[in-house]
Amino acid sequence: MDSISEPDWSKIASLDAELVRAFVVVAESGGFTAAARQLHRTQSTISLRIRTLEERLGAHLFMRNSRHFALSSDGENFLIHARRILQVQNEAIAALTRGSRGNVIRFGLPEDYAELWLPELLRAFYALRPGARPHIHCRTSLELLERLGAGELDLALVVRHGERAGGKPLARQELVWAAHRDFVLPVDAPVPLALFDESCTYRQRGLQALTAIGRDYQLVYTSQSPTGIRIAVNHGAAVTIIDRRTLPACWRTFDETHGLPALPPAELELHIAPTMRNEATRDLSALIEMLVSEHSGVMA
Repeated sequence: MDSISEPDWSKIASLDAELVRAFVVVAESGGFTAAARQLHRTQSTISLRIRTLEERLGAHLFMRNSRHFALSSDGENFLIHARRILQVQNEAIAALTRGSRGNVIRFGLPEDYAELWLPELLRAFYALRPGARPHIHCRTSLELLERLGAGELDLALVVRHGERAGGKPLARQELVWAAHRDFVLPVDAPVPLALFDESCTYRQRGLQALTAIGRDYQLVYTSQSPTGIRIAVNHGAAVTIIDRRTLPACWRTFDETHGLPALPPAELELHIAPTMRNEATRDLSALIEMLVSEHSGVMA
């Protein structure tokens, strides 16, 4: 591969910031596993981003073998420029929003909870802060945590991933197996499933529960969007996992009487960027806590 001792800015200008950020975090944390934990992504996702970055730059950024992991000479050189790219990006965002930053709040939450709570939340927030400008981001919980860590969000309502709480615990939501009301669950055949990708905690817990009781299953559909999951389930060919409160009217639930195991609840957390302590942010976070506690089982 060609050296990048002098960066080709035509290439760098087209680089996705997530690729550059992944490279910097891997280099600074000392490996893909540590970077995956820090960015709240899977190790395979981080590896893919580094491989994509190397392909676009036309250079090997790391030296890898079973005993050694280190930056290559090109990697050491690019790290200097990568840090500059991220710094310039942050400075540009800050410069554009400096005049109105107090009114702009970047809030992220999963799409299904946005449909459930966002209309009521925004009505209350606009009544309290008429001049506020909330920017809403609907992504998976892990993507939201990654964006929060990258300074791209001020608040994030997410489903906890892992044993330890990383944000403020708000509520537990009941998870259920669900399918279209016309769906017939096969008795002897594997359970056909429509689930999110492997980073989803619902999927992880559901598959573990099925395995624990020895129930066969088959992943027939995977999507990163609740809308995609609904399309598959409405087709009448798959079972999914969903918060009971977000259950569509045309769906029904399945439980132990149908041969499916009980599921652990979803634990909701509110994460606040440490640098975002203005009054509008505090008001929105208080409204989120109030709304969730009113409509959910409050954490013990």
